[in-house]
Amino acid sequence: MIESNKAFKQTNRNTYWQNGFLLIASYFLSGYFCINLLRVPPDNYSLLWIPSGIGLLMFLVLGNSAFLWVLIVNFILNKFTYFQNNSQQIDYYNLFLGVLSAAIDALQGFIAWKIALKLESSQKNLLFTKNSHLIFFSLLVCFLPCFLTSGLLVLVKGIQRPEGIDIATFFKLSIYFTVGNTIGIFLVAPLYWARKMHTQIITFKSLYPFVITLSIIFILYVSFYQFPPIVFLIIPLLVLFARSGNLLHSIIVSFIICILLSIGTANRLGFFGTHIDSDTSFETVLFLLTIMFVLYIATITFSELKQNQEQLQMLVSQSNRSMEVSEERYKMLAENVVDVIWVWDLSLGKFTYVSPSVYQLRGLTVEEAMMESIESSLEPDSAKKVLDKMATELKNLKNYENSKKYYYDELQQYKKDGTLIWIETVTHLVFKNNGQMEIIGASRDINQRKQAEEIQKENQNKLKELNATKDKFFSIIAHDLMNPFHTLIGFSSLLIRQSAKKDLEGVAASAKLMNDSAEKTRNLLKNLLEWAYTQTGNISYNPENLAIQTIIQEVIDLLQVTAEQKGIEVNIELPNDGTVYADKHMLSTVLRNLISNAIKYTYPGGHINISAEKSKSKWLFKIKDNGKGMPQEVCENIFKIGTHRSEMGTEKEQGTGLGLILCKEFVDKHQGKIWVDSNIREGSTFSFTIPI
Repeated sequence: MIESNKAFKQTNRNTYWQNGFLLIASYFLSGYFCINLLRVPPDNYSLLWIPSGIGLLMFLVLGNSAFLWVLIVNFILNKFTYFQNNSQQIDYYNLFLGVLSAAIDALQGFIAWKIALKLESSQKNLLFTKNSHLIFFSLLVCFLPCFLTSGLLVLVKGIQRPEGIDIATFFKLSIYFTVGNTIGIFLVAPLYWARKMHTQIITFKSLYPFVITLSIIFILYVSFYQFPPIVFLIIPLLVLFARSGNLLHSIIVSFIICILLSIGTANRLGFFGTHIDSDTSFETVLFLLTIMFVLYIATITFSELKQNQEQLQMLVSQSNRSMEVSEERYKMLAENVVDVIWVWDLSLGKFTYVSPSVYQLRGLTVEEAMMESIESSLEPDSAKKVLDKMATELKNLKNYENSKKYYYDELQQYKKDGTLIWIETVTHLVFKNNGQMEIIGASRDINQRKQAEEIQKENQNKLKELNATKDKFFSIIAHDLMNPFHTLIGFSSLLIRQSAKKDLEGVAASAKLMNDSAEKTRNLLKNLLEWAYTQTGNISYNPENLAIQTIIQEVIDLLQVTAEQKGIEVNIELPNDGTVYADKHMLSTVLRNLISNAIKYTYPGGHINISAEKSKSKWLFKIKDNGKGMPQEVCENIFKIGTHRSEMGTEKEQGTGLGLILCKEFVDKHQGKIWVDSNIREGSTFSFTIPI
């Protein structure tokens, strides 16, 4: 632990001597530079006394020990330049005056140091972060110590002059020393606080400050050799520079200006160097002091504006966060309300409020919903219903102006994806304070309820259809299926009697009738079973590629005898190599029922046309006859079970109507369509499609 403390002290000691050496060397070199290169005749006093600022830095870094170093270096500097300009031997009296002059300069730095420490401790923020700091620093740290010591320096200089100094010259030189040393402190000392503010690293985020600095140097050059008054353009450029530079940048630029302008004046160049007289130095230092004030004040002003902007932004952010918390609570309540609350302004013709729950209902943001009109948000019929009702109720509004009347409607509204949903609205027309009217409403999603109602309605229709199916089934069993059995029983009894009498012709006729009756019964039972299978979903669906000519010909072969008995001509118009992708059993059943119906309702000697045409997406089959035909109302219900009763054929053929129902079931299974076109006494055309 002891060794660690020793190492720490050694490090501090090394840092102390390093900083001390750099400051002592800077003090001496800057003084030598000012005295030898910045002297303006006729008085030949230096325009700048930069060591004044470096002396304050020495006190700030080295503390009380800086007094001795300032005294020694200042004395050496004065006497060095004195011997450089005077060849006399050493004069102890002048040595004493040199020590006295150095002591006065050290006293100036000491006073400035103490005031600076006091000023820094009294401020809440670092120095040079506010313009009030700048004013206090320039008056108390720069001007006041220089003012207190300038008179003493002038007295010492006067004692060194053989002719002495009159009162006017005393005051003139005192003011000059005060302003000059003020510039020296003001030019160098702020670097210390710039370092504390971590602005010691020169970083330009853009070339903008660099370009302005080059422009200032160019203006100084032009003022030296071409047009001296242009030097005053430096001031607005400094204000522009202050917008993008920090304090360190401003100190560096002011340092460049002071050195260049002072060198130019000392060499009789520029606006101030063109008329060298006893007032030139004073005019120059006042101009330089003005430039520094403008630059520093502008820099700190923009810095304050930036800080205020940041603080304001922080306050705004805090306010926004507070508002966000409140808004989040409101949003949580509003978004958890299922109903959408909205306000429609009748005078403006637009929504003035829509609650956030519109997103849950329709997938729209509040902004998107508020941009909609009634026509664009509602399905056309619903929009017309609302607008008509609104127009009607507006006429009657004055009759119940003070009463609350609510309207309930069920409407269809678009979601963002274009789908339609059912909503229930509750609306109320009210007067605003300015006499205008608006509608306050709430919309509720009833889509599931409407879907449930549709399902219920569908189920009721299905129930009716099932009841019709049941009635049809029992009708077939009770009537159509029983009749053939009555025929079989009757003719079988007759057959027994005829066989007993050995009436062979009668037996043959009865046997033929019994065979026909049994065949019809078999076909009826076959259709009945197939239809029953379709109702239970047990029938198999096995599509395959079928040759159209082959399958139609097979059906015609089965029905050819029946057609020939009635003298009906069957014409076929089919493609040579057409194939259709379908279930063979189902397609055969559809063709058999439609062709047999055509034969049944065609008069003897008539004709039937069977055709098939292929388009891009489907096969179209047509079975056309020139038979009885039927009215339009029968055509509309012919494929619906329970709504159509089979008519008798042209030769009293019986039917059940079940075949056409079965045709529709099988065509639907193929995702095709079936329909009929017919006119009474002109015949019928049954058409159906099978998709490719």
